[in-house]
Amino acid sequence: MIKSSIILFLSLFFVYLPFSRTPDYFDSEITPALIEQRGDKLVASFTEEGKRYLLRLPQEEFKSKIGERVEIRYELNQPEHAKINQAWGYWWVPQELAFALGIFIVLMGVAYATTNRPDPVSLKEQLDYKKEDTGKYQ
Repeated sequence: MIKSSIILFLSLFFVYLPFSRTPDYFDSEITPALIEQRGDKLVASFTEEGKRYLLRLPQEEFKSKIGERVEIRYELNQPEHAKINQAWGYWWVPQELAFALGIFIVLMGVAYATTNRPDPVSLKEQLDYKKEDTGKYQ
């Protein structure tokens, strides 16, 4: 039961991922952006239709990458909601993973609770069940 539940959960989760990303995976654009230090903030700057946009970056992850280029994923109608095109942060969001894992644990607990100790009447009925003798083609 656990193996089939994990396989079902992972397959549904991986089907859900491409359709739930913001900016949208299928309709978004990818462009290079330059990592810069602006005051005490690290930003990735990119240009769309002549307007410059800044995407704030985490200090600890990008401190050593100042001056390098990184790919940005954004939608043309909302370039201010851009994200870095990388696995952690775009595909794997910590809050979303924690929520999905919590839901999985709750559902596994419910499944275990309902199958672990069946009602005595139901158990007796299952043990007393005898399959009727039918013909080969009936």
